Amino acid sequence: MFSFLNGKSPFDEAEEKLEAGETVNGRPKLPQAPIMGWQDGVFLLVLAGLIVGVYYWYQYTKQKSAEVFATCDALYVAAESNPSKYADAEVCYNETWDLSFVSDSMEILRQNRLGSIEDLRNQQKDVYADAMGAMAARDTVAAYNVVNAYKGPMLLSQGDRKDWEKIVNSDAVKACVAAAAARADSIAREKAIADSLAQVAAELRAKAVADSIEKANKKLARKGKRKKA
Repeated sequence: MFSFLNGKSPFDEAEEKLEAGETVNGRPKLPQAPIMGWQDGVFLLVLAGLIVGVYYWYQYTKQKSAEVFATCDALYVAAESNPSKYADAEVCYNETWDLSFVSDSMEILRQNRLGSIEDLRNQQKDVYADAMGAMAARDTVAAYNVVNAYKGPMLLSQGDRKDWEKIVNSDAVKACVAAAAARADSIAREKAIADSLAQVAAELRAKAVADSIEKANKKLARKGKRKKA
């Protein structure tokens, strides 16, 4: 057995003492069976404590990671019926990068979920680009209709989100939309009136033609009677 302190076997130590001339009652001192010192015992206790501590720390980090991922999963599932939860799910999954333990299955799930949320963000960015293009063309009504038709989650950056909310909540934009709607209603009413008048005119013309034909037929009938007489 080797000593944990000096790396030597007690037999080696006895041999060195024998070579140095150490004797007992005039006889060479024979090596004794190795005995572990108290320092070695302390070292073993410390080592055992470290092993146990690492084991319990590992179990704790696994449990904590499982709980955090379960929370993120619940938010993502809830977002399928409530899109506003996608932003919360994204924050939750991004916080898992600080966890000490992440299994391979957890890593795959995190990448898939964050990738899906990023795809949704890109879709909203496309809608945002269309809306800003309409605003640049001074077509506020088209811009309002574009953003108002979007029913997905709000995943834009803070600056883009402010532009988006200005379009949705601006009183000026709402006034333009209302005016456009009023014009559309007015045009629709005018068209309906024009269509109605056109139909009446067509009916009157048809009636006039029918009356003219009837008169002509009566006139011919009278002439025919006079010739017979």
